[in-house]
Amino acid sequence: MSSRLRNLARVVTALAVAAAYAALQSAIDVGIDRAGGRTGSDLEAAFALWSAVAALALAWPALWLRHRRRSGAAQLVGLVSRFVPRRPRWSRALRLADSVGLMLFGAGTSAVTVSEQRGHTMPLESQFLLLFGGLATLGAGLLVIRRTRPYAGRPAAQALLRDGREPVLYLRSFDDDEIAAQIDDGADFNINTREEQFVGALGVIGPVIAVGQPSEPLPRLGAARFYLPLDDWKSTVLRLMDLSQLIVLRLGQGDGLWWEVEQVRATQPAGKLLLLAPGGPSDLVARLNDHLPVPVPPGGLGPDEHWISAVIVFDELWTPRVFPVGPRRTGWRSWMRSPGLGAVETSTLHVARAVQAALASVGRRRRTMLWRPRLASKLVGLTGLGLAVELVLAGWLVYRALQLIALW
Repeated sequence: MSSRLRNLARVVTALAVAAAYAALQSAIDVGIDRAGGRTGSDLEAAFALWSAVAALALAWPALWLRHRRRSGAAQLVGLVSRFVPRRPRWSRALRLADSVGLMLFGAGTSAVTVSEQRGHTMPLESQFLLLFGGLATLGAGLLVIRRTRPYAGRPAAQALLRDGREPVLYLRSFDDDEIAAQIDDGADFNINTREEQFVGALGVIGPVIAVGQPSEPLPRLGAARFYLPLDDWKSTVLRLMDLSQLIVLRLGQGDGLWWEVEQVRATQPAGKLLLLAPGGPSDLVARLNDHLPVPVPPGGLGPDEHWISAVIVFDELWTPRVFPVGPRRTGWRSWMRSPGLGAVETSTLHVARAVQAALASVGRRRRTMLWRPRLASKLVGLTGLGLAVELVLAGWLVYRALQLIALW
C-alpha cells in the first residue's frame, strides 16, 4: 500500500468515526427531547439520520482499505510473526498505564504552555494554580511513561499489519544499541531515544523493523523488533532484504554485520542501500571500501562528536555519495529553529537531515522527514491530548445515553 493510499485510509476511517459519533449524539439528544415532551427536534432528527447515512457510506470504503492494507502486508507478517515472542497478559495493563501517562503528560504540557503564554491575562492565583498544577501533572505523566513505555512498543508483525507498506529494514551491530538508546540533550522534557527519533523520520517511508538482540529482556524502543534463532537467521534476513523497500545499515563490528553488507552488495539494487557511518575514529569505512568497486573518498565524513558522522548512498554503478552529518548552515530558514516553534537542533535531527538529502540524491524525496525528530517531544504531548479528547467524547456519549435510559 502506498503512502497516499494509507493516508486516504486514515482520513476515510476518521470521517466514518466522526459521522457515527455525530449520529449517535444527535439521536440521543432527540430521544432526550422527546422523552421530556419537548418539540422542535425535527432538525436534529434529520441531522442524526444523514450522519448515520454518511457513516454507513464511509464504513464500506474504510473496511475495504483496511482489508487491502492488511492483505498487502500478509506475506511479511507471516514471515515475521514466527519470530515475535508472545507477550504476557499483564503487559496490557502496562500499555493502559502508558496511555494514562501520555494523557497526563499532554494535559500538563498544555497547562504549562497556557500559563506561560496567557498567564498575564488571568488572575495571579489562577496563573500559579495552572502553572504548578500543570508541572505536577506533567511530572506524574513523565514518571508513568518512563516506567511503562518499554512495554508499549508494537511487535514487528503488528507494526507491519497496522501500516501496510513495504518496510524499512534496519541492520546494525547489537553492540551499538546502547548508543542509539541514549536521549539527545536539547529538547524540553525529551523522552525519545535517538533510535525512536530516527525511526520516526524513516517512518515517512515505511514501517521500520529490526532483528532484536536475543538476550534483551524487553524490546528496545524504536524499530519494531523480532527475534531470530542464533543458528538459523541468514535465510530470513535475505528474504526480508528482498521484501523491504529500503535497507538502512549502520556500520559496526561483527562478522554477521559484514556478511549482511556482502549480501546487500551481491543481491540488492544499489539504490536500496543506505549506510550510516559512526562518529569517532574508526577503520570501518576502510573496511567498507574492500567491498566496493569505488572507494568512499577520504575526508568526506562529518564531525566526530555525532553518534553518526555521515550517510552514504550509491548510484547504479555502486559509486558512493557521502553526506556529512552536522548542523545546517544558517540562512533564511534559520528562524525555524527558534524555541518558540519547538524546533530543537539535536544530533538525531542532523542525522535525519543528512538522510533526507541522501535519499533525495537517488530520487527518494521525503519533504516531511524532519518533522517527527524535530517535534518528537511535542508529538508525545499531542498524542496524550488526543487520547484525552477521545476519552472525554466517549464519556460524554455514555453520560447522555444514561440520561436517555433514565428518562425512558
